[in-house]
Amino acid sequence: MQRYFRFILLTGCLAGSSQMITGDEAVSIAVRPAVTVAHGTAQLKILVARNDRNRSLTWEVDGPSYYRSSRMELEGASAPRSWFFFVKDLPEGEYDIRVTLKRDDESQAFAMSNIKVLPGMP
Repeated sequence: MQRYFRFILLTGCLAGSSQMITGDEAVSIAVRPAVTVAHGTAQLKILVARNDRNRSLTWEVDGPSYYRSSRMELEGASAPRSWFFFVKDLPEGEYDIRVTLKRDDESQAFAMSNIKVLPGMP
């Protein structure tokens, strides 16, 4: 019986983690929270599969009256796998979150997410 509950728990955890990198994903992003209030903060968690060809990582937050981006150089497979960024003081609106991974052969991998920022307290 205990083995059955472990299976259910593990299956539920894996099913709830839709932003996990699988063997064929070069980059993924998770945004927490997915919905927040105006002037709140969101965390971007970017996972990059280790690969000697990885050269740069760019993320963008793009909304109706707000844009922010950052780019960092990667040193191939020796670069960190996990990247965490905080986006603060977001105005009300819906935002697209885009991540671009560029490789040394000029190929690219993309991941997208979004966040909704609701009106804050008056």
